Parts: sequence; C-alpha cells; structure tokens
Amino acid sequence: MTNRKRRPDVSGQEKLELAKQIAQQSQRVVKTYTSIERFVLRILKFISVWFDKLLYNQKTSKLVSLILAVVLYTAINFNLGEAVFDNPVQSGYTIDAIPVTVVANSEVYEITGIPQTVKAYVVGDLSDIALIRSQKAYSVVADLSGLLEGTHQITLTPKDFSSRVDVALSQSTAVVTIRKKISQRFALSYDFVNLDKMNQEFVLATPVLSDQEVIIRASAETLSKVGMVKVLIDATGVTTDFTQEGTVVAYDQNGNRMDVDILPKTVTVEVSVSSPNKTVPVAVAPVGEIPNGLAIETVTYDFSTITIYGRDTILGAIDTVLVPIDATQLTSESNNVVADIPLPSGVTKTSVNVVNMQITLAPAVTKTLDNVIIEYANNVKGYRFTLVDLADVVTAVELYGTQTNVDAITSTSLYVYFDMKNVTLGEQEVQLYVEGPSNLVKYTLVKSTIRIKVTE
Repeated sequence: MTNRKRRPDVSGQEKLELAKQIAQQSQRVVKTYTSIERFVLRILKFISVWFDKLLYNQKTSKLVSLILAVVLYTAINFNLGEAVFDNPVQSGYTIDAIPVTVVANSEVYEITGIPQTVKAYVVGDLSDIALIRSQKAYSVVADLSGLLEGTHQITLTPKDFSSRVDVALSQSTAVVTIRKKISQRFALSYDFVNLDKMNQEFVLATPVLSDQEVIIRASAETLSKVGMVKVLIDATGVTTDFTQEGTVVAYDQNGNRMDVDILPKTVTVEVSVSSPNKTVPVAVAPVGEIPNGLAIETVTYDFSTITIYGRDTILGAIDTVLVPIDATQLTSESNNVVADIPLPSGVTKTSVNVVNMQITLAPAVTKTLDNVIIEYANNVKGYRFTLVDLADVVTAVELYGTQTNVDAITSTSLYVYFDMKNVTLGEQEVQLYVEGPSNLVKYTLVKSTIRIKVTE
C-alpha cells in the first residue's frame, strides 16, 4: 500500500491569528469600495449640478436647444443611423383617402366597383418618409385600358411614390363591372332649396324652365333605377323676381342622388316672387276646463288682428287664427295671459308672434238649443243620399258658457254638418260636427252620428 503524507497539525493559536488576518483584509476591502462609491457619487453630483445650471440658464438653454436641433436634423437628413449602424433607421407613414384615378373611356362605358379612395401604408428610411410627408403629388390608378364589357378583376397601382420606399394599399384589387352607356329622355321637375334662408313673407311662384326634358346617359340597368330628375333652384335671400341657372340632378326611387351623365347639366329658370297676405282676427281657444264652474266672459287683446303670409289658396281658407291657452290655469275673475300665436298650416309667417290677453271670468250656465238643421259638406263626388231615420233632419246642441255669451247664440247661428268627402256607396254611419259664432262657448252635440244611404 502507498503511504499518504500527513498534513502538519495547526495549533489553536495559529488558527486565531489566521482569522484576524482575514478580518483585517475584509475591512480594507470594504473601506476601498466605500471610498470608490463616494468618489463616483461626488462626480455624478457635480455633473448633475453643472447640467442643471446649463439647461435652466436662459442663455445656455437656447444654445443647447439649437445644438440638439442641428444634431437631430443632421441625423435624419444625412442618415447617420446608417453611418453608425449596419442597418438604416426605418419608419412608417399612413396616407388616408387617396383618390383613385380611373383610366377608361367614361364617355362610352359605365364603370362600377372601383373604390373612390384607398389608404396607403408607406415604409422606408426616416429621410424618405419625411419627404413623403411633405409630398402631395401621389395617386392610385385603376387602369382599365383594353377591357371590354363584363366583370373584371383589376389591380390598383400606387403612382408617383419614391422608389426608395415600399407602398402597400389597403385595397390592392377591385372587381369592376363595365357596361355600355345608352341615352334616355326624362321629364324635368323642380325643387327649391335653401327656403329657410329667405324671408318667409315671400312666396315663390311655379318656375318657368328653359327645358322640359333632359337626356341621361348610363347603362340600361342604371337608367331603370332613375325615379325623378329635378332642377335645383336656390332661394337664398330672394325678395324679387329672379333668373338663375339651376343644377339638374337625378334621384333613384328611394330619393338617393345618382351619379349619371345628364345633358344639359344646368337649366335656366325664371321665378316670380310675391308677398300675398291677409289680415284676420285672433281668437282664444281654451284647452281644458276652467275650475270652480267658471267660464270666459270677455277677452281683450293687445293685437285683435294680425297679418298672415302664404299662398293665396291657403289664405283664402283662413278666417281666424286660434290661440290655444291652458284653461285650467284661469283661477281668478281677471287673468292676464301671454301666449304664442301658432302658424296655421300652410302659413309661412305672421306679423305678430305673441299676443297679450286680458281674460275675465263669470259663472257658467248650460243651455240646450233644439231643432238645429243638419247640413252636409264636401260632396265632391256628386252623390245622392237619403236619411235612414227621417228625424235626423235636425238635432239638439248643448251650450256651455257665461249667461251673456250663451244667450247670444241662436239655432240659426249654429252650423251642424257631416262630411261627404270620404263616403262610399251604400248605407253607412257618418260623424256630425258643429261650429258656432263664439269661441267663448262650448258646443256639444246631443247626437254625434246619423245613418245615411248613399247612391249615385
């Protein structure tokens, strides 16, 4: 067997001395690191103080800004990123809504399916992207040269971009349909626009058009969708007779404007402007019941009559302008009420918009008038009729108002009638209506319907 060399024994005293040496060496290392740390912190503190003085000083801060701007400009325009690194600094840019230019014979063919605009995504060096941002002369082209009628898939091509950048379109292809155009005549009507921008006391007469028909060129399928063709007449600020060139537009059956060729595109229109008006009285029209068994005795207006504006056919049917008020708010014997004057149907303007009324109340009474003759109105079809019950020649009407106002009403001053405008042949029930000379009295028919037999 091989004999192993034994290590000499180390006494306890030697071990103690060795431990002290190791501890002293560790303390020296700690002190060295502490000194280095303090030195580094003093240097950083000095740099921080110096940088603050440089940056926040009014004179030196401008110089620093200038230096940084020059460095940034140089880095972008001279491609320092590429000079420092192996690869250039890349960037991207999105261009929204580039119009699509169609290369085709639009005089002969109708083309559908091409988007109006597309987006372009551009990728390249920082300097090239900066140039693209300032450039406006770029486009996207749909070239249909050589294509005939039918459906085709085409490619949308970006044009006028720098060869140093990569361009991707949001839509690079399109399915287009090419149809040959034909011509068809359409009757021309009119429409006034911007009526809200003219004085409402004026009325526009039926315009005189230089052309009664126009020609529309489109495919047979598109022409079948044309619902109406109108010349648009601008009424902005007109006060006297005028002549203008109105734009002709076509609409489909749903009222949507159509993109078609129209010949001529404009039409000369002559329009007469007038200001028909009529002076009529105003009358209160209570809504609801007056509390405490009272009724309106008298009404005094600050404007008893007003002037209304509109077409003659409208004005001829209006004899009074009714002003509704809330009758439930009339609680004392004398009431001062301010109310808006509503525009009757077809009336464009009134000379007065608000009326002040002094309303006096008095106890209400009820009275019945018998033997009021029943009449008819609006027999536009010239029908004959007979009463199923001969007693329906007359009816009774109940009056409600103050004693003075009720006593002023007679049977002959009431108008009770039924409307024959919508009657049909044969026996049927018709509604009765009543009108009286005073709006301060409430009229109630004792019998609201009668039966008649209608014949030709």
